[in-house]
Amino acid sequence: MMTEESVVAVAQRLQPQLVTHLMTLIQTKRLAHAYLFNGADGTGRQQVAQTVAMRLFCQNVTDNLPCGQCSECRRILAGDHPDVVSVVPDGQRIKVDQVRYLKAEFTKSAVEGNQKIFIVDQVERMTTGAANSLLKFIEEPVGNTVALLLTANKNLILPTILSRTQIVDFLRVAPQALLTALADAGITPSQRYLLTTLTESVTAAQELVVDDWLRDAQQAVGQWFSACCVGDERAFVRVQTELVPLALNRDRQGVLLDMVVQAWHDALRQQNATLEAASLAFPQEAQASQQVAQRLSIDQLVHVMTLTLATRGQLAGNLNFQAILEALTLEILTITAR
Repeated sequence: MMTEESVVAVAQRLQPQLVTHLMTLIQTKRLAHAYLFNGADGTGRQQVAQTVAMRLFCQNVTDNLPCGQCSECRRILAGDHPDVVSVVPDGQRIKVDQVRYLKAEFTKSAVEGNQKIFIVDQVERMTTGAANSLLKFIEEPVGNTVALLLTANKNLILPTILSRTQIVDFLRVAPQALLTALADAGITPSQRYLLTTLTESVTAAQELVVDDWLRDAQQAVGQWFSACCVGDERAFVRVQTELVPLALNRDRQGVLLDMVVQAWHDALRQQNATLEAASLAFPQEAQASQQVAQRLSIDQLVHVMTLTLATRGQLAGNLNFQAILEALTLEILTITAR
């Protein structure tokens, strides 16, 4: 766990203007009762949420920031404050017992004061039923409460929740800064650009390269892409034999689908200019990428991109990963085999 000081420091470094704005809202008692923090991993959404919680309870506010050292701040960081209710997914979903806990807490007043805050991370992983329970709380809050809903993708959130929360879009980490950080972390040059398209967190990037998972995935997706480019029907077989074995869990399935998107994005970017290998997500497939960019029209490439982008929503809808990729492959082959 981060130290008390570093949570606020990280929040300020990653989202300085946002932190200042939120601290001012708290100081002037204008904080709304429900926010959706929309930010990719590595943009500091968790740290900003913790900073807000600490600022609400801090006993020694300094320069309009929580001190991070008083007993209230320490309890919040330790997850031991009765009036700060935090929920994160247990596995791949926010489960039924967690929802029951949330619903029970929604009906209770603050234990130690007149303020209560809820922090729900990865709220997109709630079931529809759970999300509707959350919606009822947002519409009819009990007492002096604040809900901070955290997500990496607001497009996966129910429109009814989006319409009833104040959406805060977090600033993205500058790509060049992330590339430098990945280099400093010892990430292989051929993997750096790809990683900047998958995450904004060096820690998350390092997790992907453990046991050479990213290397194997980059090779498998690249070979699948290369086969698709020339209308080779063996691309369909590669889904089961090479891609499915790498889909170790729901998170990795999502990463693989994001990689598929980036493989075709490489081709789309090469429609008008030949790019250096270092600026491609799949440098080993640079020739195949360039050739398919020249062979297909811009409309065809945009159509393929649209198909690949739809796969994430299909996965969120609990469709089978293998079925998603096989259907995508068949659709792409009908375009590239012409």
